[in-house]
Amino acid sequence: MLCGLLTGLGFGVEPTGRHNDGCFMAVFDVAAFRPLEDFKKEVADFARYLKATPLSEGSTGVFYPGELEYLREQQRRSSGIDIEDATWDKLRALARE
Repeated sequence: MLCGLLTGLGFGVEPTGRHNDGCFMAVFDVAAFRPLEDFKKEVADFARYLKATPLSEGSTGVFYPGELEYLREQQRRSSGIDIEDATWDKLRALARE
């Protein structure tokens, strides 16, 4: 509702090729609601609570929002980013030009 309809960018597959990929962001001044340090402590407590959740069968872990992206970033910083051969070849050709 917020990303597609509120922004006017629609939803679903559009035969015209329109992407329907709206974005909605909200920014909050936490200190306007409560002391910032108290909030940070509760966020850390909540993350520890989530991480202590027993895993369901076949699960690799319980992740809090942004954690997978952070882990992926760290891995890519140390190992690089995989790029398909066809894409790499195109980039090399452009660089030669």
